[in-house]
Amino acid sequence: MLRGMTFAPQTQIRPGTHLPFTVENAADMGISRHELRTGPYRRVMRGVYIHERIPDALPVRARAALLAAPPGGILSHGTAASLWNARVRRSAEIHIAYRGTGQPTRRSEIKVHRFTYPLERKARHGLPVTSPGMTFMQMAVCWDLVELTTFGDLLVKKGVITVGELRSYAQAWQFHGAEAGRRAAALVRDRAESVPESHLRLLLVLAGLPEPEVNYSIRNAVGDEVYRLDLAYPEIRVAVEYDGRWHHTDEQRAKDGRRRDVLRARGWTIFVVTAEGLYEEPEPTLDEIEEALKDRGLLLPERSFEYLRYFGSVLPLEENPYWSVAT
Repeated sequence: MLRGMTFAPQTQIRPGTHLPFTVENAADMGISRHELRTGPYRRVMRGVYIHERIPDALPVRARAALLAAPPGGILSHGTAASLWNARVRRSAEIHIAYRGTGQPTRRSEIKVHRFTYPLERKARHGLPVTSPGMTFMQMAVCWDLVELTTFGDLLVKKGVITVGELRSYAQAWQFHGAEAGRRAAALVRDRAESVPESHLRLLLVLAGLPEPEVNYSIRNAVGDEVYRLDLAYPEIRVAVEYDGRWHHTDEQRAKDGRRRDVLRARGWTIFVVTAEGLYEEPEPTLDEIEEALKDRGLLLPERSFEYLRYFGSVLPLEENPYWSVAT
């Protein structure tokens, strides 16, 4: 301890208050309404509290919503998607699904969904959620093709479902979102490692380019992986890599440069794409990659402009020079 300084002992968390609890639960634990207002507790949502030292994380809000909502529901849609993989877009509302009819909850923090078909219940972080396959197909009516496919990549990377299982699930789905879900499931791939890498692959595919291999391994004579390329056309030795923020340090730049120099010396053409080249100005990126593929002997179809729905300029249509070609 520093001389001359004293520290107050850290208050212990009262048993049961490390999880969300209702006002009725508080009374059972001997916590008065006055203590709820003045003690070491915070309100998660109306009528539901937790100890103030517990962070305001999604599982906390989801557990609180299940206490506040009608019984029998399971977490679904965007909430389930975020619980299966935290890197997807989050919803401000907690989504809860029920089978059958019933009265909707009158809470702005909770979005209730009711279905006639059975709901597949799984556990995630100790909470009841829709299964990965069902979550994917339910999000097919909420997310676009790129976001849904990327979510599928993340589910597969997480190991909670395989590509084959996801495609089979989509093929068997007979409810809303079936067509969109099947198309996205057909684009989901093994070995995808990040959201931008998935987006870059989809930019190329939606522009009509041949689909590259994902995280292609270059191995030495004894079979050990020595290099890995984000996206590659190994037959013609063309690679496309995404450099995010963490590539911008001097140390990482030097490491990337040495690696790419070796690959170029072995006959590889390496294209490095940044966030700007992917999301804001994809046309020059596509132009360069198309030219390289043609130089290596590939015959390419005319460019598809479906990618413009998801990537590129936000200019008005009449100011986008590529739109007039597309239409």
